[in-house]
Formats: sequence, structure tokens, C-alpha cells
Amino acid sequence: MGEAKGMSINLNKNIYIIRHCEAEGQSEDAPLTVKGLEQAEKLSDFFYNKKVDHIISSPFLRAIQTIQPLANRLNLEIQIDNRLSECLLSSMPMSDWLDKLHSPEE
Repeated sequence: MGEAKGMSINLNKNIYIIRHCEAEGQSEDAPLTVKGLEQAEKLSDFFYNKKVDHIISSPFLRAIQTIQPLANRLNLEIQIDNRLSECLLSSMPMSDWLDKLHSPEE
């Protein structure tokens, strides 16, 4: 078998996990606020000079709107993955959601 001399293969990958920018609510179709849209543009600026090969998003509007400016700049398609959908803990707002998440079931 022949040898590959002077060749090096870089198998290093960076994976970035980004939480959505400020949104008007938590429903699937909640859009970003004006501030959230500004944050999305800043996010696009931050990642513009980084090597980005793929963009994967949850199907939620706020997540898609968060990454859309970067996808547009890089001419990349956003791949929607339903497995990234949030789990709904309650239909009611809960300020103590973390405590409820960690408490034993009754």
C-alpha cells in the first residue's frame, strides 16, 4: 500500500450552539422583537469570518429568524431539524420552572 507523504487531513470541527435572540414570546410562531432582529444582525457579523459549512435550526420562527441573516450572507440553506424543538413544560408562565424541573414527581 502506498504512503501519503506531506499530506495532512484536518478533522477538527467546531460546533456552535446558539440560543435564539430576544423574541416576543415562547410559542412556535413568536417572532423576534426589534431588539432581537438587531441581535441577529450582530450574530451574523460575529460569524461572518468564521468557517461555517452548515446551519441547522429548530422549526421555531424565532430560531430561524435568529440565524437567517447569517444564512443569507453566506448563501447557506437553513436545515430544519424537528428534533431541536423545545419541550413544553407548561402552557402557563412559570418563574420557578427550573425548580419544578428538578423537583421529584408527586
